[in-house]
Amino acid sequence: MFRKRLYTFIVAGHAGGKVWRLSLPYSVLVTLGVCAIVGMLALGGAAFQYGKMLLKVIDYDHRLSENDALRSENFEYKVQTAQLGEKVDILETLSHKLMVFSGVYSDKAVGGVGGMSSDTLTRPRSASAGSLQSIASYDKKLSSLEMKFRDLNNRITDGVLLAAAAPSLQPVNGYIMAGWGRRADPFDPTVIENHLGVDISAPLGNRIIAPADGTVIFAGQRAGYGNIIVIDHKFGFTTRYAHLQRMDVKVGQHVSRSDTIGYVGHSGRTTGPHLHYEVWQNGRCLNPIKFFQASSNSRPIRP
Repeated sequence: MFRKRLYTFIVAGHAGGKVWRLSLPYSVLVTLGVCAIVGMLALGGAAFQYGKMLLKVIDYDHRLSENDALRSENFEYKVQTAQLGEKVDILETLSHKLMVFSGVYSDKAVGGVGGMSSDTLTRPRSASAGSLQSIASYDKKLSSLEMKFRDLNNRITDGVLLAAAAPSLQPVNGYIMAGWGRRADPFDPTVIENHLGVDISAPLGNRIIAPADGTVIFAGQRAGYGNIIVIDHKFGFTTRYAHLQRMDVKVGQHVSRSDTIGYVGHSGRTTGPHLHYEVWQNGRCLNPIKFFQASSNSRPIRP
């Protein structure tokens, strides 16, 4: 009796309209309810799975976008790495040339060797590993170049200072009437003496210049030299200027190349107006003429 019980559903429209009646047994209602619940659960599961799939699609698109960006960035990285390698190679070659030309190295060959071989072209390589190896190699090369350029800079600086200190200009216009080394004493030809400098004949009062930068360490009179100036040029160089008529510098004064320091005279032991000029380095007397011959930047001296 319980299973044959019927349930009637009445659907009516507006007043006076048609009325619909639907009578269903209990078992059918239960079946329809279960179907509805299962359908709703299935629909909810489908919606959930669709949502998960949609999230995966969105995440996949995002990863594709990131991958494209990384691929583009990796390409730029490789290009920049290659350009860096070219710059490092150029700097390395330039460093080698500069060090050869400056005399730091005695290598006769300037440049380098290299190139690609068939083995290099066919050998498989890992892009990431190769890039990391390249970066490590460039880092070592840059460190080496930094040391080379620092050493080169120091050597060039020392060379510039040495060039400025070397007495490479003739200190007065005139002609050399007595050279450096052994000669007959001008006051007694029977006596052979060791002449420590050169005698440059010039008119009385002609100006005398400093042949290099330096500091005056003596300006006064000495026996035989008369009025004499001594200049310290650093790097062991000193120069002496004797028999002067007048001195235009004082002890402690810094002079630059071509500055006027005095005037030709005949003070001291001399037979006439001239400049007695000496060059010393580290306590050893040198031939001044060698410095005149080595000079490539001598300028005429105005009287």
